[in-house]
Parts: sequence; C-alpha cells; structure tokens
Amino acid sequence: MTFQKPKGTEDFLPKEMAERKAVFSILQGASKKFGFNEVDVPVVETQKLLTAKSGQEILQQLFTIEKKGEGEELALRFDLTVPMTRLFIEQQRTLPKPVKWFAIQKNWRYEAPQKGRLREFFQWSVELFGSDKPEADAEIINLALQGLFELGLKKEDFVVQLNNRKLLEGMLSNIIGKFSLEEITRVIDKSSKITLQEFKKELAGLGLDNDCADKIVKISQIKMPPAQAFAKVEQFNLTEQAKQGLQELKNICALLLGANVVINLSIARGLAYYTGMVFEIFDAKGKFRAIAGGGRYDLLVQIFGGEKTPAVGFGMGYATLRLLLDDRGVLPKTDSGPDFFVAPVSEKELTKALEIANQLRTKYTVSIDLLRRKISKQFDYANSIGAKKVIVIGENEVKKGSLKIKDMKTGQETELTVEQL
Repeated sequence: MTFQKPKGTEDFLPKEMAERKAVFSILQGASKKFGFNEVDVPVVETQKLLTAKSGQEILQQLFTIEKKGEGEELALRFDLTVPMTRLFIEQQRTLPKPVKWFAIQKNWRYEAPQKGRLREFFQWSVELFGSDKPEADAEIINLALQGLFELGLKKEDFVVQLNNRKLLEGMLSNIIGKFSLEEITRVIDKSSKITLQEFKKELAGLGLDNDCADKIVKISQIKMPPAQAFAKVEQFNLTEQAKQGLQELKNICALLLGANVVINLSIARGLAYYTGMVFEIFDAKGKFRAIAGGGRYDLLVQIFGGEKTPAVGFGMGYATLRLLLDDRGVLPKTDSGPDFFVAPVSEKELTKALEIANQLRTKYTVSIDLLRRKISKQFDYANSIGAKKVIVIGENEVKKGSLKIKDMKTGQETELTVEQL
C-alpha cells in the first residue's frame, strides 16, 4: 500500500523550499520598507468568528475540527484578515494608529483544487487598521506592487483591476429592487470566469428578468483605463452612494505609483466583508488566476466586537505567484548545496574528518560522507548535492595537518590548514 499527499496540498523538496523561502524573504523585506510589522496568529479559530461576516459560501469551505469539549467549535482559518482583525481588537485601545501588520502563513479552504488554487496554501497578508484616507488604500496597493517589482517582475507583466463596492452597489440599487444585493454581487464577481450566457442564466436563476439582467451585464462589462471608465460611469444616473464610490476611486488612482490600472466593475471580491475599494492583480497575459486581491473593510472590526475602525488590506497567494515568476523566468535562483563536503579516504580518518567538519561548521555549511564509500563515489555524491568544494582527508593529510580541497566548479585543487580556511 502506498500513501499520497491529500488532494489540494503541496510537498516542497529542498529546491522548491529554498525558492519559497527566497520569495518570502523578499516579500518580508518589502513589507518592512513600508513600515509594516510581522505578526502571527493561530491556525485554528472559532467557527463563530470565521463565519461572522464572510458570506454564505465560506461555510462550505471551512475545514472544521471535531468537537473535543463543551462549546469548542473550531475550524482552520481560511485567510489571515479575520484572525488578524481579532488580534487587533484585543489590543485596539493600546495600539498607536494606524496599525500596519503583515504575515506570511498557511491557510486552508475546502474547495476544488485548480492550477494556482490549493486547499492548503501560503498567503502574504497585509492589513492596515485606523485610516479611512485614500492614501491608505494606495499604500496597500503600492506595497503589493513593490513586492512584485522586487521579485523581478516589470510593470508590463501585470495589471491592477480596481473597483469600489459603494460604486457597484449604488449602481445596482437603481436596478435590482427587492432582489438580494449580496447574491447578485457574488454572481457579478465570477462573471469573468463564465460565459455571457452562463452569467445571464445565473442572474435569471435569482429571479431577475431580461431587462434587469441586461442592465447588470452592461455595468459589469465596464473594464477600461481609469479616465475612460470614469467618463463611462458618469453617463449613468448615479446614487449618492455610487458618487461617493466613484470619487474614492479617482482619489486612489491619483496616488498609485508605477502601475497598469484598469477599472473593472465586475471585480467585487467574494467575501462579504468588503465595503469600499476592492482590487485584484492579474498577469498581463491572463494566463493565471488573480495573483493578489484585497480591499477596504471598514465594518469588520465593529462586527467582531471592537470599536469602529476603518481598515484595508490584501492577500497574495504563493501558488499563483510562483507560476507567474516561473513563467517570466524570475523565480529566485537558489543554491542549497553545502559549502564543503568532507570525504574521509578510509575508516581510519573518520574521526579526524568529523573533527574538521565540526570546526568548519562554525562558519560554513558542511556535509560529510555517512556511508563509508570509496573516494570516487563520494565525489559523485558531492557533485549530485551541489557541494561547492570537497575536502579529502587521507593518511597524508592527517600526518601533515593540512586539507586537500577541490573546487567542484573549476576543478582546481589547493592545500590549506583548517585555520587558514
């Protein structure tokens, strides 16, 4: 009987692990340059918290944990925004505002795995609590862009698709009447992933007639550069709510640096806690799922029992990001091979070889033969693991107190003492 990893999960071999750590290190560095501090939160939260304001869809996606005691209904977190908001509330009155936090951790969602979408996935999550100004929204998006630039991507490699829930909901309110805004918004959010016929069918399934459906389709198809989009939107009879959302978008766009921006009114973000600006970042060729997504959630702190606080943030998934970096040839080059491989010629030199390896480990990464192989086989193994240099320890080296060192790249041999190394 053989065992396989659970569906929708990933294993990371040393090379992939080194690549992942290199990417995360760059994202951590970008976060700190923008003044964000790293936090960590539990992998489990109460089901009550996780379902408080995340939309009905999330109920089907939770990995729940069997009850072990009275009142303990727990589940694995599906994102980092919710637990980081809980953490903020616990310290809300003592923290200077704005609070700027980030985390790079695993999350879990029970959904159908696809390319770039897993059930267990890493996410870079950035949250900013305490500012309702457009510069806070822009700060969040600019940080996401900074991370992508520092990973080696260029402006032309991706596009920021921007919308505002106030604008979208205000425009819809003139059309939908008694129908559920949340359900219609959820259908609009996935309209780019289905055909026009399927989109209209889903709207009809909610009870909307053809006239309403056509008007909703017309709104959701506005996808163009900011100046054109704003002019198009202003042709509609806008509610005060829609006008507010439109002005917020204009203010944010004026503060975005070095980005290809498209206003896309079908971007709504599936989670129900978003209240204002929402955005997603896609690769320019449209080959992959969204690289990142986020927005403003000004009511979430209050809904979770805290004092009303404006907030904005985003999440960037590693699975899709890695696909894009690999596609563009900028996945970080890593070198997991040891600096030295120590090769004792025979069992007699083993003790000395171990002593030398331990001395060198104060400064270098060092591996040593553990199978008592012939010296030629040791060289083959050292080459296979990417060792930079091989130190041969034989009878003569022990007597002379010197080390014979071979550079595996150039083939050059030198003789040095441990102290010289």
